[in-house]
Amino acid sequence: MARVKDLWFKTVKDADGKPAKVQTARHGRGKRWLACWTGPDGKEATKAFERKADADRHSTAMEADRHRGTYVDPKQGQQRLREYGEEKWFPSQVHLRPSSVELYGQHLRTHIYPRLGERRMATLTRSDMKAFVAAVSSVLMPSTVGTVYAVLRSLMQSAVDDGVIPVNPCSRVPLPRAESRVAEPLPVSKVLALTEAITPRYRLAVWLGAGLGLREGEALGLTVSRVDFLRRKVYVRQQVQGGQLVELKTKASKRNLPADDLVLAEITAHMQKWETGPHELITTNRCGRPVQRSSFWTCWSEAVKAVGLPKGTRFHDLRHFYASSLIRANLNPKVIQSRLGHATIAETMDTYGHLFPDDEDLGRGAIESMIISAQPEQERNRAAR
Repeated sequence: MARVKDLWFKTVKDADGKPAKVQTARHGRGKRWLACWTGPDGKEATKAFERKADADRHSTAMEADRHRGTYVDPKQGQQRLREYGEEKWFPSQVHLRPSSVELYGQHLRTHIYPRLGERRMATLTRSDMKAFVAAVSSVLMPSTVGTVYAVLRSLMQSAVDDGVIPVNPCSRVPLPRAESRVAEPLPVSKVLALTEAITPRYRLAVWLGAGLGLREGEALGLTVSRVDFLRRKVYVRQQVQGGQLVELKTKASKRNLPADDLVLAEITAHMQKWETGPHELITTNRCGRPVQRSSFWTCWSEAVKAVGLPKGTRFHDLRHFYASSLIRANLNPKVIQSRLGHATIAETMDTYGHLFPDDEDLGRGAIESMIISAQPEQERNRAAR
């Protein structure tokens, strides 16, 4: 039952056996009124207040929340965000892929903990979240802001589920609008220049991106057994993430790709120059180990700068070059979807639809021809007269 206890006075019986109030050892020190209520675990919970009315109101509210099933222990909310994130939330993300774990950790250390890590969970409000979005928006692109905020929102929702806080302050917070990035294929001359400018050990990765449309992790994760020189095919089955060879993220990503002789020749030349690594990895670092993303990105960025491409040009842009080449070759969009490893044709068309031929007069006369061919011969003759 909810009740309020006076910490400064207690009731005792006097010499005549009548109740009388006497001062306690805490009289005049600290807050006087103690709100008491029963928590979901059946144990008594308390919180001290200056005024009796506040204590009474709080104990009643806590008791009501317990009956409604919305009870949150106020002491839980005194945890700092960094403490909850490091001890409870982040270790529980066992369902994430290694690359996602690395990304989440980076966002926590770089953006979330420096700004909110020392705040107590129960004190965070929607206004704080809006201020956070404004702060990171000043240094990050809108798309990255959305990713960072998704990590924070997930952490706070977990705190709600754990009974640390009553509601998620991240809800209904507007984010900066991310402009859609139009896929612009790299010029052939720049692709060739990149193959020459990048570190020789990583030259093949550029060819695999431009010549087969492989993603960065897929290019660095290609093994000897996945190259069929006789049938002139490359089988994409695994990728390198976090220095480890792992399975691909989706079923659609697993694909069999026809390889041009030029690409196969580059694979052969690479294998003749460098030994394979663990699991017969074709592309390795100087130590013969799987390539780390940070190391590859440094070499890629230097090559991009050396050939005069804009800062921010991504390895993924090589896939755009590959896709545009297939479009120019007039391949069916469904075939292009399969080659790129897209889950749906909508993803392919949303990304590359602007590169397909767009002739407003295309198809003119098709309906008329179909109708005329279905008419009886005499009607066609009559129409001709």
